[in-house]
Amino acid sequence: MYMAGSPSAFQQPQEPVESVRPAAGSAHVPQRTCIGCRKKDDQAALMRLALDSEDGSNAVLVDESRRMSGRGAWLHPETACLATAVKRRAFGRAFRAQADPSAVQQWFEAQEAGPTRNPLETVQPESGSEI
Repeated sequence: MYMAGSPSAFQQPQEPVESVRPAAGSAHVPQRTCIGCRKKDDQAALMRLALDSEDGSNAVLVDESRRMSGRGAWLHPETACLATAVKRRAFGRAFRAQADPSAVQQWFEAQEAGPTRNPLETVQPESGSEI
């Protein structure tokens, strides 16, 4: 309720504040920093890494579904960024613990090796059309 002489009676009207939200139609794209090259990029362009500490050792795993629990780190899917991250010992700093990146290195090697199935095989055995 307004009362004469109250502090609110002496306040000056404020000018409208411009919105800091993105304009309608433009979506916000989350930004992350690569632990290898230290460059910011869209989250979709980076791969998420997570720490798996089940059997006493802290293994860094590639979180392809981006749903693993715990602290995550982000890395470009390029061998140069991986090599830089290993050289800089960035995994330990990113996870704030001793971390073994060998599983990530194996993942990169598997990606470079390419597909392992026969390229001439067109029918999947479980489809039922192989009869």
